[in-house]
Amino acid sequence: MNNNYIIRKIKAGDADQFIKLGNLVWRSSYKDIFPEEVFNHMESRERMEKFKAGFSEQQLASDRIVCVAEVDGKLIGYFVGTFLSEYEHFKEKEYADLQAIYIHPDYQHIGLGKKFFDIFVNELRKRNIKNFAIGVLADNKKARKAYEKWGGILDNYTKQYVKLGVGYNEVFYTFETEKLKTDNIEVIKE
Repeated sequence: MNNNYIIRKIKAGDADQFIKLGNLVWRSSYKDIFPEEVFNHMESRERMEKFKAGFSEQQLASDRIVCVAEVDGKLIGYFVGTFLSEYEHFKEKEYADLQAIYIHPDYQHIGLGKKFFDIFVNELRKRNIKNFAIGVLADNKKARKAYEKWGGILDNYTKQYVKLGVGYNEVFYTFETEKLKTDNIEVIKE
């Protein structure tokens, strides 16, 4: 495994790798939570084409930050954050959202997730955004452990995350940007 990755802003040409990496990480992370039908639906040609068609507009929008990590032209991870929460509960409090941190299973446990987290927090500080939330499935113990380690406080707010008509409990961690210790991570702007 090559650990010489770069972190850069996403670009439109990343769509195929972005989608495939997301599906791979979902399968790996949620194999004990979701039934096979959920993964088959996510990987369906129709869903992938629909996502790809809206990729540029959604992922490159100015109300969010999306960065990828790559090794030799291959995406190994990405994160997605919005500057105003899409959850009404947090939106009314003017929170941002860290919506996703996805890392290829072969590149987990090398500190990449924390680097993504730090980039997001530092971007929020530049924009004077004081708080943000991360939603996570209640059964995703691995991710929850990381969010707690990074300083997240479990919020009382919960909701149902519905996939193919089945609800899964989603919990939320909140963070105060000024209280977090972060490193300055260089992002290549292409």
